[in-house]
Amino acid sequence: MIKGSQAKSIMVWLLLSAICLPLAGCWDQRELQNRHMVLAAAIDVVDGDVKESETFVEAHGGRNFRLSVQLLDIEPQEGEQGEGKERTYVISGVGRLFFEIMRDMFGQLGRPISWEHIQAIVISQAAVDYGGIDQLLDWFSRDAEMRWRIRLYITPGEAKPIIEYQPPGGEPNGLFLTGISRNYIKNPHIGSVQTELGYASGRIDNKIPIPIPKIELSGDIIKVGGIGIVKNGQVVGYLDEYETLGAKFIMGSEKSAIITTACKDHPDRVFALELYQHDTTLEPHVSGDNIYYTLDITVYGSIGEMQTCPEPNDHNLIDAEFLEKMEQQFAEEVQKTVVHAYERHQTLKVDSLGMGKKLQNKYPKKWIEIKDRWNEEVFPHVPLIVSVNVSIRHTADRK
Repeated sequence: MIKGSQAKSIMVWLLLSAICLPLAGCWDQRELQNRHMVLAAAIDVVDGDVKESETFVEAHGGRNFRLSVQLLDIEPQEGEQGEGKERTYVISGVGRLFFEIMRDMFGQLGRPISWEHIQAIVISQAAVDYGGIDQLLDWFSRDAEMRWRIRLYITPGEAKPIIEYQPPGGEPNGLFLTGISRNYIKNPHIGSVQTELGYASGRIDNKIPIPIPKIELSGDIIKVGGIGIVKNGQVVGYLDEYETLGAKFIMGSEKSAIITTACKDHPDRVFALELYQHDTTLEPHVSGDNIYYTLDITVYGSIGEMQTCPEPNDHNLIDAEFLEKMEQQFAEEVQKTVVHAYERHQTLKVDSLGMGKKLQNKYPKKWIEIKDRWNEEVFPHVPLIVSVNVSIRHTADRK
């Protein structure tokens, strides 16, 4: 026989269970075919005529920017086992605020837009120069649907055609763009992962220069290579592929570089070393009013390719003496690359290498003295002492 207290307990548990039942599962779920997913966005400055479908009457006026988005649309197949068909297309809106432009885009669509899966944002240099990078990224940094891992690209030309590009492999453009960025591990000419939205927003908040991978559309080919440097909201210059490699060495973010050197006996023949491991130590030093850095790099790699010389027997990789000469040559090439990249940053008066952060961590009092003058006055004159050691672990000799 159930006592009164036990009956009350049972009733409470049943009531709680009944209350929890409606909360089970995804109560706010929305099927994939019932929404448009943004895969990529492009930001341009309005130049020329504006289509009627792109614009709207604004309370505070100004058709400053064009926001273009690539949408993934999934059409359901008939039958329970059928997979949905995927297609992508691009729509655009023109206005002053991206939040307002985005909401106005709903007038072009039959379903709401979802930003949770956006992969990349392509920004034209003209848009950065016109509005400043902090304004362009403000809404993307605030909106709850955005992710910090969104890839950023900057282009000297127009951004919209880049997200309209149809990849030869047939995959959606947004996935194609984020796939390119992952190739930084194998391609030393592509900026590292520290160029995503989260890193850029942090640098904006701390007033630190921002490196953004450069992307260009030439004919029917998209190419990512080099880095655009943004300081005080504006583009101050670009690093080419060679300078990008040197910058990645300084930051210790290089993963698999190809280092080349010319044969000293036959300068028209080139040898290549594939890096597969490296140790990098960058240290700031303060001596009175003098500031300098030391950079110690140890590279481990293997011979990847050798152009045949007229006397191939003179280049025997089994010979320890010749191998030591090769290691020295490759070390000189790495040092030359690093110094060139460092001097390029000094010429631009921009420290996107994180050297100021190193100084702040080790010498906080000194940093307080010079932080307001760091990029413009101090950094351009700070020496960098570079030491490189190369160890060839494998030669892949066929003999």
